[in-house]
Amino acid sequence: MTVYPHSNGQTSQQDIREQAAGQGSGQTPPSRKTPPAQKTPFAQKTPLTRSSLRIRVSIAALILFGIAGLVVAVLVSGEDDTDGTATPSPAVDRVIPAAGDEVLQQQQVGVVLDPRYRLSSLVIYPSSGAGGAVDVTGEVVHVEGLNRFEFNPGAGRLVEALSPDINCAVATFVLIARPEEADTVRWCFTVS
Repeated sequence: MTVYPHSNGQTSQQDIREQAAGQGSGQTPPSRKTPPAQKTPFAQKTPLTRSSLRIRVSIAALILFGIAGLVVAVLVSGEDDTDGTATPSPAVDRVIPAAGDEVLQQQQVGVVLDPRYRLSSLVIYPSSGAGGAVDVTGEVVHVEGLNRFEFNPGAGRLVEALSPDINCAVATFVLIARPEEADTVRWCFTVS
């Protein structure tokens, strides 16, 4: 009986049994088994436990939510001028209606300025299908104590009603001490 030792010089009981089975049947002795190649710890497959499966699923879900969040952020931050945000200016206390608001067709449009500024023009840009810009500066009412400049749409006015859909307004104002230096604020709102 021929027994083939392992690389460490020892013969296992399994090798002896395999050799004995091969000689009695007239078969040629099986070739020596070579030990499998050493695997790194990263290549070893271990069975998944419930906790490790939960962790893997949680990590995958977080990655997917992160990717979805990035996609939404990119879509929202597009270069669309009608996104509803007002262009920032230290002279503007607030715009009427607020940027991004949904308002009715008779909503007043205006701006509240810092007391050191005055309005020089107010232009309303109706929705894209309604025509061009309308300069309503001549019909703007100034509320002195609040430094509030507002236009109210109505019958017989330059704008009888705001156009449905997205409307924008641009207010140009100047510093009273330096009227040659003008600044603007632009904001958009939705009319229903």
